[in-house]
Amino acid sequence: MRTTIMTQLQAWARQFERQSDPESDLDDEDFFLDYKLLGVASFVKHVAFEHDDLELLALASKVEMQVERVLALQNEAEHERLSAQDQSYAQHERVREACIHYFYTEPAFTVDMSKYRSMIEVAGAFSDPHKLTGLMNYIDADRVLSKIYDRVKSRLSRSTLDAGTSPSFEDVSRAYNLELAEVYRLADLHVSRVLQQYAVAAG
Repeated sequence: MRTTIMTQLQAWARQFERQSDPESDLDDEDFFLDYKLLGVASFVKHVAFEHDDLELLALASKVEMQVERVLALQNEAEHERLSAQDQSYAQHERVREACIHYFYTEPAFTVDMSKYRSMIEVAGAFSDPHKLTGLMNYIDADRVLSKIYDRVKSRLSRSTLDAGTSPSFEDVSRAYNLELAEVYRLADLHVSRVLQQYAVAAG
């Protein structure tokens, strides 16, 4: 019985060591092996102590310390992950609040889509009314501003992730100008393409 216990304990310890390797890919992974092994090692250690079995006591103690060390490292890694997650969430919130402030609470930005509205008016009738409706929605200033707001928020969340501070007006403004330029670039291409395909030439 003693030999069987020692052999099984060593086998479980080796399996636990393999499972603890981040690069391991075991088909028969036992997700609760750590706590089961810890319980068994603790029990065997107690029995070995009661019977003055120093060899079994040493083995059980070694296995117990091995499991506790790995669990401590895993707990530390999980704590760091959650801490980083909390910091990331907090920074996202700071970015969101700054964007809401400068876009909506005290609006500092506007979008001028009058150029595209004029292009549509000059083009006249459309062969497909749905395309005209879609194009008018595409150049709707409120919708465009909302889209820029989302993109600025996303850009600042990425660029200020490690900053730990709220973006300044200059930060928001710089990101806004970059996104606005991209919106105009895409609108130039899209509106011109739709007008070429669906606008009915007068006369």
